Amino acid sequence: MKEILNKIINTGVKPDYQFWETSVTRKLNSITLIAFLNMILGIVFFEIVGYTEFMFECAVALFLFPFVFVLNKYKNYIWAAYLYFGLGFLWFIPMNLKMGKESYLILFYFPIIISMVQLMGRRETFKHLVILSLFCLLSISAVAIGFKFQLLQIELGDNVKSALALFNSLLCFFITLFFTLTMASESIRQETLIMKVLKEKEILLAEVFHRVKNNMNIITSLLNLKKNLSDSSEVQNALEECRGRVFSMALVHNSIFSSNNNIGLDFKKYVENLISEIANSLGDKEIVDINMDTDDFILELSNAVPCGLILNELLTNAFKYGKSENKKLQIQVKLKKRGDIVEIEVKDNGPGLPKDIETNTNTLGLELIKSLSEQISGTYSFSNNSGMIFNLKFKQAA
Repeated sequence: MKEILNKIINTGVKPDYQFWETSVTRKLNSITLIAFLNMILGIVFFEIVGYTEFMFECAVALFLFPFVFVLNKYKNYIWAAYLYFGLGFLWFIPMNLKMGKESYLILFYFPIIISMVQLMGRRETFKHLVILSLFCLLSISAVAIGFKFQLLQIELGDNVKSALALFNSLLCFFITLFFTLTMASESIRQETLIMKVLKEKEILLAEVFHRVKNNMNIITSLLNLKKNLSDSSEVQNALEECRGRVFSMALVHNSIFSSNNNIGLDFKKYVENLISEIANSLGDKEIVDINMDTDDFILELSNAVPCGLILNELLTNAFKYGKSENKKLQIQVKLKKRGDIVEIEVKDNGPGLPKDIETNTNTLGLELIKSLSEQISGTYSFSNNSGMIFNLKFKQAA
């Protein structure tokens, strides 16, 4: 029985549906099944009390409601929802007018409105909610006008009116309760599935970062080994530069993996680790003053690796070429985020850059900085003011 019921509720659920679409389809099938059972219960009640004036409307609704499942299966939940609510609004008009105000049948508009808001209350389906709300308003208006002019009204005995009022009140209460429980249970089910999928994706993403980090660490170790085996200082310098660039990328993945934050990079902590590594690798940690002026913020993954490579080039060049026998090397690193603008500024008190730096960029490092800045759609500038100054600004979600 449970398998059959679950199969009915899953009618029309397609493999390419998003979670919320699957949930809407299941909810619509559930309330349609409840409405179908409601029609059967109504027919049984009218048969018991011996009142056949309402049999036709209930029989038509009983015949048409299964087509909601058909539309869900062969079309989609939008078509099915229009049929379901359209049948409901049309059914309520003659039934309310025949039974009269004393029957309290008009109370059934409450559960149907609740279900309509629950099903269509999303950005993707909001326009359908507006359209269906207008249909609902027209249906209620038609009932109100019909009451005023006593259209289709049937003379009922006091005993029948009391029986109808009690039956409709109790049934409306339980239908509202069932609708609410159905919506809530389906929402809980949807949330559970989403959390499960998110957890699986977090685990997979963490595993990706872990593997990338390990692979890059292997590459840096191989480059370092090759550098130590070479007798050429030129080859050693080239391999050290490559090792530093690979390490800056590996450090991004390592930082993300270590922080268990798979959506961004703690940029302040990353820069501190990068500076420490560069200072240790070049053996200049004790003869350089580093001043950091940084904000705490998370850098998007798409910007993390380019920014890490840019900083690696700037800091490595400062350590290598900014030293002087007359004064101690000083490096200032500023990381600021104002709204959606991220600003990175690196200064040193070295000899600075050539005046024709913008038109004569023969070094791979400077070409790399320019290319990476353009990759993140940033605006950058080089200048000299008692040393080199590099400034980069780019946009990121606030």
